[in-house]
Amino acid sequence: MTLRFAVLGIPIAATAGVAMLAASTFAAEIPAAAKERAFFLLPEYHAYAPAEKARMEEFLTVVQAPGQASTKQFARPVKIAIMFPSQETSDAWGRLNIAIRKRLDETKVPYQVTEFMTRSGEHDRQHAQVEQVLAGTYDYVIIGPSEYKVQKSNLAALAEKMPTLVMNIVNPFVDVVGTKQEPLTHIGFDHSVGAEVLCRWTIKETGGKGKIALLRYIPGLIDSQRSDHFARCVEANSAIKVVDHYEANGDRELAFTGANALLSKHPDITMLHSGSTAVALGALAAAEERGMVDKVIINGWGGGADELASIKKKGLKVTAFRVNDDWGVSVAEAIRAHAEGRPVPKVVAATIKTIDYKMTPAEIDKETDYAFRYSGKLDR
Repeated sequence: MTLRFAVLGIPIAATAGVAMLAASTFAAEIPAAAKERAFFLLPEYHAYAPAEKARMEEFLTVVQAPGQASTKQFARPVKIAIMFPSQETSDAWGRLNIAIRKRLDETKVPYQVTEFMTRSGEHDRQHAQVEQVLAGTYDYVIIGPSEYKVQKSNLAALAEKMPTLVMNIVNPFVDVVGTKQEPLTHIGFDHSVGAEVLCRWTIKETGGKGKIALLRYIPGLIDSQRSDHFARCVEANSAIKVVDHYEANGDRELAFTGANALLSKHPDITMLHSGSTAVALGALAAAEERGMVDKVIINGWGGGADELASIKKKGLKVTAFRVNDDWGVSVAEAIRAHAEGRPVPKVVAATIKTIDYKMTPAEIDKETDYAFRYSGKLDR
């Protein structure tokens, strides 16, 4: 079997980032597909601003090395507003918060943080928090949008007032590139690449045969990249059929209900593809209740502590594992670079790989020793 893994024209290995350049350095016109969807896919942006791939790779070497003290003398602490949808099952946002602070400590950048937290999907609440930040005085804002397109106008308003770092998104909006509404940077993981590494694993695990149903995350860009891209990838590269889906909305209880419904409707299902940690754990609970844990593949998304513990126990079978602390270190290094007057890449995309049930606990621990090198073991 020949696997192409380029369902949207995205090479599987394309995972770097970009920084804003003068218009004369752009290599091509904005692709029609990017204009239509209103944002770039990461490989499209690389093609549009090719010099930035090298800049991104250079930045990542700094991220992956031990922190070095800043060369700048700070007259006062840097004031940072942190706006995360961190009140959810996944520990990724908590780890991000810890890694940012510890790397700033390591680089001797003084800081003062004000936190604004929400649950995933609380769009109105985050809008109100953006109004609070705009009314305040901050040097930087680090924001994980409740949903990227929903918060577009708020991101633009923040970017016009202060350097804005957008989390968990690596897809710049086409119409803000080069304008005052362009964020300082986008830092996260390319969810379409995560979908493709899961696709690659799934085809190998199943021999390219079977039926899959989707348990979706919150409607929007991230779910489209995680769920729809995965579905297109497996169908384009194998005989697997995606037969159904359920809007779990990133909620554990909804995922439990949805998984039960899908397992009843499709008793011969091969896999329940889960779009987030909460969805995965809800689906797993349903499979456990039915005695089907060994009969249906359920994946995690992100590779937090709860997912990894389940994989070690042969519950969840695989996850798209984010090298999480590279995310937080990238934020700290971007703030440091900007404060020192150095250029900051417009996109930073950290590594995603698979971790699965065939790995030993020691092998999994080796992966997490680096991935959680700042955030460590969390009490949740």
